[in-house]
Amino acid sequence: MASTKQKRYPVRTVRFLLRLFACFPLRASRAFARLIAFLAWHLKIRAARTTIQNIEHCYDELTAIEQEQLARRSLWHTACTVLELPAVWTSSFRRLNRWIRTVHGEDLLTDRIKEGSVLLILPHFSNWEVLAAYLKRITTYSCMYSPRRLYELDELINQCRSRFGSEFLPLTRPGFRTLLTRIKAGGVVIILPDQVPEAGHSVTSTFLGQPIQTGTFPHALIKRGNLKVVTMVTVRNKAGFDVHIQDVGEDIYSEDANVSIQALDHAIERVVELDPAQYQWEYKRFRGSAEIYH
Repeated sequence: MASTKQKRYPVRTVRFLLRLFACFPLRASRAFARLIAFLAWHLKIRAARTTIQNIEHCYDELTAIEQEQLARRSLWHTACTVLELPAVWTSSFRRLNRWIRTVHGEDLLTDRIKEGSVLLILPHFSNWEVLAAYLKRITTYSCMYSPRRLYELDELINQCRSRFGSEFLPLTRPGFRTLLTRIKAGGVVIILPDQVPEAGHSVTSTFLGQPIQTGTFPHALIKRGNLKVVTMVTVRNKAGFDVHIQDVGEDIYSEDANVSIQALDHAIERVVELDPAQYQWEYKRFRGSAEIYH
């Protein structure tokens, strides 16, 4: 008779490995990331293929050599993000706070928080999870996520992400109701807006001059919650990160989902312009809009 016992995920081992890799100095992690990026490019793994396909699609004015250089820098930044996560998830606030070098636009964020509920748009740019340490200085926040199939791993990651007092809610009906409660109470909500949307929950927009399907969840939240919207990202530098907070055009508040989402994609473009290599191009963002993935 087959055993009815379920195999448990090795959480203790993962926790140990996180703490082990968190001991690496930031400079060492980034140096190791160069090796990973080199191997990813030459082995042509999926992330490398998707990265160059996206860059060729969006930056056709660049030469082939320039496109390759941008793609390889992007892979290095993505590898840095992965290798920085153990420290981001387990290190002290004091250590992570030292990584934040300069903040651009902090007054904009604090003013918006004073006015009421705020929607923070965090594109997949550089290492967005470092912002948890920065935001601890100012506010707590709520963020929705898709639950992982492995419960033990899901619980571990949520514990790591929420240790500075913020809240991660599953993308379910109860989670959404809790999020609306937080918004009505004047809370801060985070959304990563540039993931591949579910069918039936997107509109056609343009991103870097190319048609794209972008999810309408941010627009739905703005309509329900009367939120003020800003973008916020980290920009990786030699010693750590700079934080950039930017306002979003008034069209984001339009009742028309097409107008609102186009303003959202324009805001993401402004973020990418800070340093195109730090955008995470390995996502198939143009799936369903262009036949570029093969």
